[in-house]
Amino acid sequence: MPLATVDDVAARLGRPVAADETARVTAFLADVTGLVEDYCGRDMDRRSDQSITLYPEGGCVLPIPARYQTFLTITAVVQDAQAVTDYTFNGRHLTRGAGWGESAVTLTASWGYEAVPASLTAITCSEVIRWLALSPGVESERVGEVEVTFSGASSAQSLSASTRTSLRQGRWRRGSVGSLTLHREGPVLDLRGPVVLHD
Repeated sequence: MPLATVDDVAARLGRPVAADETARVTAFLADVTGLVEDYCGRDMDRRSDQSITLYPEGGCVLPIPARYQTFLTITAVVQDAQAVTDYTFNGRHLTRGAGWGESAVTLTASWGYEAVPASLTAITCSEVIRWLALSPGVESERVGEVEVTFSGASSAQSLSASTRTSLRQGRWRRGSVGSLTLHREGPVLDLRGPVVLHD
């Protein structure tokens, strides 16, 4: 499922998407979603009860690839046709005191957003609208002193520099999406000094 809908694009265009544009907009939404996920190295759209096969290299820690870490929940872990339950999961890796050996581990898991964050919807719509405004074969246009850059025949649609910047600044990359910060109950420390504040 894309990170935005045709209706989301229409709302930002300020007009309905014409019937003859719908197929093109739908394709662009799927393309932008794929490019955003590839750029961020994460699956943003919710995948439910899917299988992930991991290949341990010995040791007690089995890393989960970043692509699957967005709100990852694990319902089953199987190794050598046996259910594994003696592990802990911290959102980024599975730890097992007995070690993982070297045989494949299969997880049944769900990951991605149940509801797409508004900023990702905005980024996706912005890219689709930009692509709609460009003529086929044109990579970019400039109004002041009219400048048009043509793409090569084999060039595909790509994310704009501003979108890549937004994705970096929004911390969608490098392990920040889907992680939770847990706080231990207890007195709150005032960072301005060594004073303990009480509830």
